[in-house]
Amino acid sequence: MSNVYERLRERLDMFPQGFPKTESGVELKILQHLFAPNEAEIMLDLRPFPPENVAAIAERTGKDKAELEETLYEMSRRGLIMRYKAPDNELYYALIPWVVGIWEFQLNNLTPENIKLYEKYFEEGMVPLQRNRKMGGLRVIPIETEIEGSTEIQPYEKVSQIIESHTRFAVADCICRKEARMLGKGCDKLLEACMSFGASADFYIENGMGREISKEEAKKILMKAEEDGLIHCSTNSAGNKVFICNCCGCCCKSLAHITKYGNLQAIVRSNYYATKDQETCTTCGTCVERCQVNAIKFENDYTVIDRDRCIGCGLCASTCPTGSITMVHKSPQEASAIFSGGKALLQAMGKETDKVYPFE
Repeated sequence: MSNVYERLRERLDMFPQGFPKTESGVELKILQHLFAPNEAEIMLDLRPFPPENVAAIAERTGKDKAELEETLYEMSRRGLIMRYKAPDNELYYALIPWVVGIWEFQLNNLTPENIKLYEKYFEEGMVPLQRNRKMGGLRVIPIETEIEGSTEIQPYEKVSQIIESHTRFAVADCICRKEARMLGKGCDKLLEACMSFGASADFYIENGMGREISKEEAKKILMKAEEDGLIHCSTNSAGNKVFICNCCGCCCKSLAHITKYGNLQAIVRSNYYATKDQETCTTCGTCVERCQVNAIKFENDYTVIDRDRCIGCGLCASTCPTGSITMVHKSPQEASAIFSGGKALLQAMGKETDKVYPFE
């Protein structure tokens, strides 16, 4: 029988986000650091969706219910599995992927030592994996004020409608910027910027990873993120969204696929792209500074937008002092080509098709 940690790696790799094997074996070091052997065994018995209560898991696996209940709760407190609380306060548990999931939930457990392991695994495991994919799991949500005139705007493209569809909100530090700062790198952009809603907010609040905020504060944080030059991202699906990341080009792991590794398909772009009126542009360079993916550059004393690199976030248009940059809606053919709808993406990858993300 293979090592329990190797079997756990194989189990996590069944998620569409993947958890691939590396030559160095750094992924096994991570699993050994996070899971005791008995906990790794329990992980092999859990299902990603739908979540199950302790009684159902105990009956299915033949484990002692009382002992299992204590272990599952402790594992969920450490961010290793997802915990849901039903209206009657009964707890339900589910297996979660490495990303978005276990890694993000280590927010309060970061040390210089384990950060180095996570960084090493990102470069050796996740970057090569993403290169072989034609579509990413995260989608850019454009700045709303820059697309308000569009008659084709969809609910999942408006941060205000995402916020209005929920009643409980939490905000937490961005794990990407926190890791970078702990290593003496990174930027000074807004740190407390990762937002979660609904059951995901419950989990963050109850585990002490984030603080509860009001709907009004959530909106203010989104505005501050836009001012700081952060890009709104969420799941690449048209359904209910339970988190919004606010990403910078220097620290964000997802954007690094574009900025550092040249994989332009790693993030699903919005249904918009930036265009510029050269006659009114004063070449002030504000847009160059604002762009997080190096899609705008100086060429022959002009600023030029690289359409192939533009992800349609709207950061450039929102601060253009002359209004020379505007956001244009893509053609129906272009828009449909970049939207996966969730299930089709999973099936194309040959992975488990229950859910793209554990919180949906």
